[in-house]
Amino acid sequence: MPSKFTALLSRLPLNRNYAKALITGYGLMGVTIVVQLVLVPLYLSHLGKEKFGVLAMILAANNYVAIGVGWLSGGMARIMAERAAINDVKGFRSAYAFAKWLYVGYAILVVLVFWITVPLLIPNALKDIEIVTALLLACLYLILLYEYNADRLAFNACHKQSKSNRNEMIGQIIFAVGVLAGLHAEWGLAGVISAQIGGIFTIRTLAWFYWGKDVYQFAWMKSIPDFRDLWSRVSGKMGREYVIYGILLLTLQADVLVLGWLTDPETVANYYLLWRIPEVIILVFWRIPGSYAPFLIAMDTREEHDGLQKNYKRGLYFMMAVAGVAALIYGTIGSWVVTIWVGDNAPEGQLPYLLAATAMFFLAVSRWPADIAYSLINTKPLNRIVALELAAKLTIVLLFFSTFGYITPILAVTIVHGLLVFYLYLWLGRNTILFVAKKNGNEDRIIKNGGN
Repeated sequence: MPSKFTALLSRLPLNRNYAKALITGYGLMGVTIVVQLVLVPLYLSHLGKEKFGVLAMILAANNYVAIGVGWLSGGMARIMAERAAINDVKGFRSAYAFAKWLYVGYAILVVLVFWITVPLLIPNALKDIEIVTALLLACLYLILLYEYNADRLAFNACHKQSKSNRNEMIGQIIFAVGVLAGLHAEWGLAGVISAQIGGIFTIRTLAWFYWGKDVYQFAWMKSIPDFRDLWSRVSGKMGREYVIYGILLLTLQADVLVLGWLTDPETVANYYLLWRIPEVIILVFWRIPGSYAPFLIAMDTREEHDGLQKNYKRGLYFMMAVAGVAALIYGTIGSWVVTIWVGDNAPEGQLPYLLAATAMFFLAVSRWPADIAYSLINTKPLNRIVALELAAKLTIVLLFFSTFGYITPILAVTIVHGLLVFYLYLWLGRNTILFVAKKNGNEDRIIKNGGN
């Protein structure tokens, strides 16, 4: 069976490493979703709502602190992919070690700040030894997680995302088994966080064994030869632009928080039920450009601009096709699907589902040109477009929420993209190809081949 699968991939008009990365990426996503669906009811029954709430806060905090290191993740992804593209082994090793030091240093800083501020934020929690133990373990988990981030970037840069995805699937399974054992033994919150540590430690160990046999022989370095050059790139203009983009994108996706401020929990629940399925579909589609980023950077580094142009167009047309089919299906039977899922709690009427399907199409497709610009460092116009989208969306939500209620954020996405923003994203994609071609003196050839 593996040989047949490999033979099939070889006949596809698609890079085999990318195809494997995409397939294993969806596999990892599927495993993660199943694990969470199974574990959430168990958390509630064994921990109770209060302790489950603490766990949710810990998980949310782990996600939130990433906003402070977006400049490093975006910049190092670019630098590592560049050095892998030209087989710069020594340079790649330096970049890997540099990322290790900065990631771990950032995680330690976050932990120190947390313990300085936690008495002010949640003073009552420190009176419960179970919660204190869980928080200490969560800090250890955060450090291990960030230490592994450099390995994840390295796997991506080497076009070996499939290996990283398979390792993380194993880690998810170890985590799930550990949670089940911990809950059965009544270890409470500490057992859950310990299972997280077991999962990330497994992933890290698998990566360590892999690099030991690989040509790069990655390892920690006490002295990094080109530290200053690396720091200059990630902390300069490129890093700043990545930080701005990360903040704008996270805020753009904060509809639940905005609705929570404007209205009551029941209205928020209606929005969640209507938008949850389109949101998952969008995340599935967003993995397509996300997994392709290292290949784009490699083509840019090798100045393969004809390939960039061709693959951009193919990807855009593919995203339009699959997102269009998904939108048509959800707009047609979304009400029926959500009713099966949650019964009478499903939002009523056909119009909300049609709006959600339309918004889903716009958001799914626009990610392709956005990620092209992000990967190829054409971030200045990207940030302007995202800022315009955010400002227009928030304005519509604040002005018309009293009239349209929980569907206002979805209506705002449809209006903003339909009138202007979607077309700006399409312009951005074409402009980015010309941007990188002009940078290397190939603009005339790209225009001649239909680049504009």
